[in-house]
Amino acid sequence: MNFIKRKVVSLQKLFVKLPSVHRKLIVALLAICCLVLIMPESQQRAQYILTLPTLSDPEYVAEPLAVIMHKKIPDYEWVVSMGDTLGEAFSLFNMSYTMTKILEADKDVLSLDIINKGDKYRFWFSGNEDNFDDQGVVLQKMEQVLGVAHQVAFIRNGDGFEYKETIIDGIWDNVRIAGEIKSGSSFNQAALAKGLSPNNAQAIKGLLKTQTNISKANVGDRFQIILSSQFVRGIPTGNTKIAGVRYIKRKQSYGVFSFNGNYFDTQGEGLERAFSKYPLKSGFRISSNFNPRRRHPITKLIRPHNGTDFAVRTGTAVYSPGDGVVKRVVRHKYAGLYIEIQHSYKYRTRFLHLSKALVRKGQRVTRGKKIALSGNTGASTGPHLHYEFHVNQKPVNAMGKKVPIAIGVSKKSMTKYNRRVSSLVKMMEDESLTSVATNKSNKS
Repeated sequence: MNFIKRKVVSLQKLFVKLPSVHRKLIVALLAICCLVLIMPESQQRAQYILTLPTLSDPEYVAEPLAVIMHKKIPDYEWVVSMGDTLGEAFSLFNMSYTMTKILEADKDVLSLDIINKGDKYRFWFSGNEDNFDDQGVVLQKMEQVLGVAHQVAFIRNGDGFEYKETIIDGIWDNVRIAGEIKSGSSFNQAALAKGLSPNNAQAIKGLLKTQTNISKANVGDRFQIILSSQFVRGIPTGNTKIAGVRYIKRKQSYGVFSFNGNYFDTQGEGLERAFSKYPLKSGFRISSNFNPRRRHPITKLIRPHNGTDFAVRTGTAVYSPGDGVVKRVVRHKYAGLYIEIQHSYKYRTRFLHLSKALVRKGQRVTRGKKIALSGNTGASTGPHLHYEFHVNQKPVNAMGKKVPIAIGVSKKSMTKYNRRVSSLVKMMEDESLTSVATNKSNKS
């Protein structure tokens, strides 16, 4: 008790020493606390009851299609992980029927049959987005982002879809890569150590094979390479192409230079063999010509015919029109069994509705090699071969003038070609050069 009395006395003395304003505040706070303690509980609760307004769901109004088409932000974005399939994405919204309609449109572009990790798919919807039952919500647009420079959009038109493919050329920057073969090394080892990719190293061997075999490199051999890399809005796309190569072996120089999408030696002689005009030997007729604006007679949807159809019996031999590498051997619901061959950075061919493939993915083929047997697979109205020729990723008329039937720099283009060679050689010899922005006049 004495201890408590002493504490009380000490607090009193301290309270007296406080300024009068502070003493008044302390007294006021103590009074409020006492009132709260003695106030009935029901009255305390009543003071803190809040009256909330009545809430109701807003009435949904579907957006017009024109508004949806201009929306930059998608309603849903899906990034492909390892092992994902397109069907899994559409199953999220219970849209199996919609997927078949998009695959039908994809027959003319064939961008959906191979799903790669990291690809992006963006979806724009209309309707009741709280009820994904293929009735309350409708897919109006799906965009496939295959990289910075390549997108494919599938846009609804009535009950079906039409596609729009966007390929951006961007800017190509030149980089100089040079080195020398050391003891115990090879061209591959020396070039990869300088930053060249294995694919480009292999391509250079193929370009130089008619002049010299660089697989048998000697100590002291030198190489000079100008490599072009693609940039879109300042972002590297990962796409590269060889602009020029020189290989110096025992004071003998061998050169390869790109010009208008093809490769030539210093004299302007072509290094790549010309393409055969037809992928068949004989006994055929053209049943349908190239028509990028073809319209379906019933649905009125744009259904491009990006190739040439040859009326042939099932089992007719199909031949590669040029040298290249098999990039795809795929079965598609509408295109059927088809093969795609990459001939160079610039050229590729496709063969649809086949009955049998005689080559495998990754296999090198030469002009005239038998690659398949024609058929009637996929969405086909009868036995035939659908043949496509692409230049810079875009389909062209395989029976037209853009297919290089004869490779070689023409006499009227030799002056321009020689300027191109001189420019590339100057870059190769400039040891201080690390990167030079390519302008339009230098694009290959």
